[in-house]
Amino acid sequence: MVCIREKLIVEIDGGYHFIDNQSVSDAERTAYLEAQGYRVLRFTNEEVLHDIETVLKRIKKMVENNSELETNVQSESQDFDAKGISCRESVVEDLNPQGAPLLRRGGGRLIIVSAPSGSGKSTIVNWLMETHPELNLAFSISCTSRAPRGTEQNGVEYFFLTPEEFRQKIANDEFLEYEEVYEDRFYGTLKEQVVRQREAGQNVVFDVDVKGGCNIKEHYGDEALSLFIQPPSIEELRRRLVNRGTDSPEAIEDRLAKAAYELTFAERFDCVVVNDDLATAEADAYRIVSEFLSEEKNG
Repeated sequence: MVCIREKLIVEIDGGYHFIDNQSVSDAERTAYLEAQGYRVLRFTNEEVLHDIETVLKRIKKMVENNSELETNVQSESQDFDAKGISCRESVVEDLNPQGAPLLRRGGGRLIIVSAPSGSGKSTIVNWLMETHPELNLAFSISCTSRAPRGTEQNGVEYFFLTPEEFRQKIANDEFLEYEEVYEDRFYGTLKEQVVRQREAGQNVVFDVDVKGGCNIKEHYGDEALSLFIQPPSIEELRRRLVNRGTDSPEAIEDRLAKAAYELTFAERFDCVVVNDDLATAEADAYRIVSEFLSEEKNG
């Protein structure tokens, strides 16, 4: 959001941005904008979703108290220099000698992770997100026609739709992928939501089933990395499902039959990580994802 009269720019969940094809950090972007006479206020998605009143109060305070803001700007600029970031003038000269306002956000990349049930897919994805925040990963927020559970909030865990609303969006071709798991129980990924998250600079992670992963990869091509997490064997998968203790013997057999079918899709993915040893699989996934994200920055 840009308030021209107040020369104030409010951003939500940055991470990185672009001038032409060159990526720049939040700190460099802030230094540049301040050199152009703008004031910058930045929030995370979590702050906006969970404490919008505080966000609005901070914006109002920024607008009403220019003197306090100028003090904050000077302090932040000193922090930038202390961290080895060039002074404002050199940042402006190096990044954009023409001096045009830098207002375009960076586009995030796409990472698709699929696997048969019990392969450790969600464990590996959660480890990547919690242990390596520098990757700037964010889950794609999917839609579902089921009711919210517990403390789930619309627009946080899922977008909650009625079955009729879901079917209308299917008719309008608004989904990248979707599935009717049971009668009137739909799950799917909206194209528009992925666009919004990418424009916010997030690297969007799709934790989806094998067919959904193939559909998303087909849609985005080389813009997306597709990663298949594979169990070492069907027998090992059986052992893991039994040890979970959450499924009946009949349900386990159904899952194993489905897994045997899903394993035939592995060759359609860009990379396969065999989860025989979890620590090794996590390290392999980190290396693959890091290299994929580095290609964009270096390309």
